[in-house]
Amino acid sequence: MTADRDAGRLGRIDASRADKVDKLFDRGRVSDAFNQLLPSHREVIRMAYYLGWTTGQIAADLNLTEAVVKSRLHHGLHTLQLTLIDPTMRTP
Repeated sequence: MTADRDAGRLGRIDASRADKVDKLFDRGRVSDAFNQLLPSHREVIRMAYYLGWTTGQIAADLNLTEAVVKSRLHHGLHTLQLTLIDPTMRTP
């Protein structure tokens, strides 16, 4: 009975390690895809999602219109998604 308990515990440990490896792999893929974006797209995505700024704050800081910021966010996120789906895709 102890062996069964140990086997179950080891299975949970292995699953936990696998989850951590998967998360690291995913983080690396996202980082690689993010680094392939145009600098102007990386900049607005970083400000919006990492710093939590609104499009108005980003526009004011970069001296752009909100429409331009929204466009860059849209195109940057779309390119990021496509790159994650097909890692061979490269931005111009």
